[in-house]
Order: sequence, then structure tokens, then C-alpha cells
Amino acid sequence: MASLVTWFRELAGWLLLGGGLGAFVLCYVQFLLNGRVVEGVIWGFAGLIIFRGGLALLKLAVASRAARDVKREMAAQAAPVKQVRPQLGSNQPAGRPRKSTVPGPN
Repeated sequence: MASLVTWFRELAGWLLLGGGLGAFVLCYVQFLLNGRVVEGVIWGFAGLIIFRGGLALLKLAVASRAARDVKREMAAQAAPVKQVRPQLGSNQPAGRPRKSTVPGPN
């Protein structure tokens, strides 16, 4: 399921990237070559927002895939965890306090 979400993000990122480039082309060909500067600036700004959104989705998809691969690789290399029972003192029973290691009266 996570792989499907990653591929959907990547596909959406590429579509937004293409839409942003299409808005840039429309801005240049349709508006700026015909002297309609205000409309060209508006479409250029919209194209910039769409393009940056596509780049952000692509970066997110690549980071997600890299994290999933690293997690899978780390799980394969992990050693089994050994349960260790902590020792309270060297030769003292569990209920007694340890001797102070600070010099001075006890």
C-alpha cells in the first residue's frame, strides 16, 4: 500500500511539473508575444506555483522511497536483540542500597 502511495505522489508530481511548464509556454506564446503583459505575469506566477508544487511532490516521493529502502536494508542487517536482566549490585541482595562512592561519612 505504501508503494502505491509513493507511485501516486510521483505521478502527481510529474503531472504538476508538466502543467507548470505548460503554463510557462502559454504565458510566453499566448500573452507575452502579443503584448499582454499583465495576463502573462499572472499566468507566469500560476505556472511557478504549479511547477514548485510538482517539484515538492517529486522530492517527497523520492525521499519516501529512499526511507523505505533504508528501513528494509536495516531490518535485514539487524542482529537479534538479546534480553539482559540488569544487576543491581555486585554481591548485594536486591533490596539493599549500594555503598556510596562519594568519599566522606556514610
